[in-house]
Amino acid sequence: MTTMVVLVDLKEGVSPEDYERWVLETYAPAVRDLPSVQDWRAYRVGGLLASDAAPPHQYVVTVDIDDLEQLGRDMASEEMQGLLSELHRFAGVTQLMSERFV
Repeated sequence: MTTMVVLVDLKEGVSPEDYERWVLETYAPAVRDLPSVQDWRAYRVGGLLASDAAPPHQYVVTVDIDDLEQLGRDMASEEMQGLLSELHRFAGVTQLMSERFV
């Protein structure tokens, strides 16, 4: 199984409340319903261990993917393209593809 780790940074002027509401009400339900997605979880980053420094990212999302080819088809849908466009209005994202080895 592949896990996508997404690092999320809100754009200037976007409130965490607006972003989180949109994720809870719109984005998360749609992504969780995709045939290629086994699990989708979002985390608010609260800080760095043993440090007072600001964390480098505001949110981390994990997406467990059953089938990468199906994910490509899922993400190409008109609904998902619209949601991704909305996501990019809220935040900058970095998507890391990973495979568990231990």
